[in-house]
Amino acid sequence: MKVLSLLQPWASLVVMGIKKIDTRSWTTTHRGILLIHASKGKAGSIFAEELPFKKHIQDFNKLPFGAIIGQVTLIDVVRTEELGMTDERINSLTLEEKAFGDYSSGRYAWLLEDAVMFKEFFGTRGSMHLWNCPPYIMEDILKLQSMS
Repeated sequence: MKVLSLLQPWASLVVMGIKKIDTRSWTTTHRGILLIHASKGKAGSIFAEELPFKKHIQDFNKLPFGAIIGQVTLIDVVRTEELGMTDERINSLTLEEKAFGDYSSGRYAWLLEDAVMFKEFFGTRGSMHLWNCPPYIMEDILKLQSMS
């Protein structure tokens, strides 16, 4: 299964279902389930103290780091230029969510649905771009899902 590493607090916002569009400088042909990995980097801490992040993230230092924390379904990837102000996808976003992404020209909007935060987190190293979940972690994730 494919995994996407994100910095915190964005990783938690995605699996909480608050951030439904992730903006990136690159695209992918992958569609379907995507595991979300919270990277070890703490560069996002300066944002976590500001609105609108602070509304959803109570204590940045208590967020999970270096672990797969949940999953989403990647339904489509579109160029940010396609998300014009008359586009229902962009108009349906809250001002908060618009603040969580970089919608500048030349970027890609990854449209996400069906967010799930796992009850347990699975520690592992992340990687750039999409990467494959290690089999031993995938086994644990499937066991956890079968118990739900």
